Amino acid sequence: MAIETTTCKRIELAIAKAHLRVFARVFETVGVSGWTALKTVGGAGTSGVWQEDQLTGAEDHIVVIAITDDKGADEVLAKISKLFERYPGIVSVSEAQVLRPERFAGKP
Repeated sequence: MAIETTTCKRIELAIAKAHLRVFARVFETVGVSGWTALKTVGGAGTSGVWQEDQLTGAEDHIVVIAITDDKGADEVLAKISKLFERYPGIVSVSEAQVLRPERFAGKP
């Protein structure tokens, strides 16, 4: 028996940990019911190579993952694009196959 999945959108943000609440409010406003923040240890970007500062944590970065339906993704991206005018970070969107799609729908 094949297990049926549903296609949703997976949104990944790479942002400064200090800005998490600002971005999390977007998910809450749109009705994305859940997200996960993962600690990072280093990377490289337009500003060069960076790594976690274990002394102060002031430069810590995180990756935030949220899965939602197409409508929720469109709303999140519209709001987040405006935040990137003020806060640094990157966003990527991909398709994800999920079980229990009702758990990933935005506001009705």
